[in-house]
Amino acid sequence: MNGYEFLKEKGFDEDYYNICLTHSFLNNNIICTAGGIPNLANNPFLTEFIKSHEYTMEEKIVNLCNLMCTSIGNVFTIDKRLIDFIIRKNAHPNTQYHVKETYKLKAYFDDLLGYNLYDLFPEIKENL
Repeated sequence: MNGYEFLKEKGFDEDYYNICLTHSFLNNNIICTAGGIPNLANNPFLTEFIKSHEYTMEEKIVNLCNLMCTSIGNVFTIDKRLIDFIIRKNAHPNTQYHVKETYKLKAYFDDLLGYNLYDLFPEIKENL
């Protein structure tokens, strides 16, 4: 929310500040996140935004990048990154759902590309 409000106040285009909200939630579902199920009552704006917002291609790409990249710049396979999430954030009641939807997102991009998107990231082999 802080990034969303900051970029909006600075006059950035909504495509930029919306990504601050959508980058962690798959499929327009507030509970499809790696960090557990958020308290929906704490932020009704975010809950409604995620539910009703039509994700742009850029937002889907950022979702995928968020699921493959670490804050220190490493690029991992979905498998390795999901294990990283679970180790750092623990498994939650929504973890299985999040994992399934993560694989669907990767398959979506594989289908768009016509090949395995990992081929775009040769450094993945270094992080196996």
